[in-house]
Amino acid sequence: MPALRAVILDLDDTLFDDGACTRAGLAAVAAGHGISHWAPEELFARHAQHIRDIDPLLFRGEVSAHGARVLRFTRQLTDLGAPQPDGEAATLTYRAAYRGAWTLLDGAPDFLRELRARGLRTAILTNYVREVQREKLSHFGLDQWVDAVLCIEDVPAPKPDPRAYQAACAALAVPPPEAVMVGDSWTNDVEGARAAGLRAIWLHRGGQRAPDPQVPQSDTLAGVLPLLD
Repeated sequence: MPALRAVILDLDDTLFDDGACTRAGLAAVAAGHGISHWAPEELFARHAQHIRDIDPLLFRGEVSAHGARVLRFTRQLTDLGAPQPDGEAATLTYRAAYRGAWTLLDGAPDFLRELRARGLRTAILTNYVREVQREKLSHFGLDQWVDAVLCIEDVPAPKPDPRAYQAACAALAVPPPEAVMVGDSWTNDVEGARAAGLRAIWLHRGGQRAPDPQVPQSDTLAGVLPLLD
């Protein structure tokens, strides 16, 4: 097996705690509309489904990132039974609470610093828009520890399309067999990466075992480091 030269990382729920921030935003929207008959996890699951439904429109350029959010919350409020669903106002409420809850997952800065100390090239590969993802990295100072950031505007197609991982490898000037993809999504960060010729490590914090036992996995970023040796 070729020596490992590069680590490509997902961002949301890999380095950045997107789940916690999303829950904070949804709670603010529900409170602002006096909605209490949906459990938080129901709100989260329905919101995630709306993202999956709307993302193809965003990826094809049929809606802007803001337009996707407005559509998402118009649908979410309709689900919740709001009499006059105002997706624009809900988007502003959500974004303020979401951004106010920004936090990194444990060990993210130390993990990136260690990769740099080992001489490994690093990239962020994310299926979201540049404006938001680069702001997150800059806000926490993580951008100084990565060599490339590829958002949805920077790749020919989103993960799990092989071209996304190939673009990240090209940005780091390494062939796919010399790179590993690390992330929390089995489909986007493991299956897609392996199909493109990269290695993969599944970062799963829920205690679930990997569908394929040959894929190394960890429930912490610190636990990923020994898997790179």
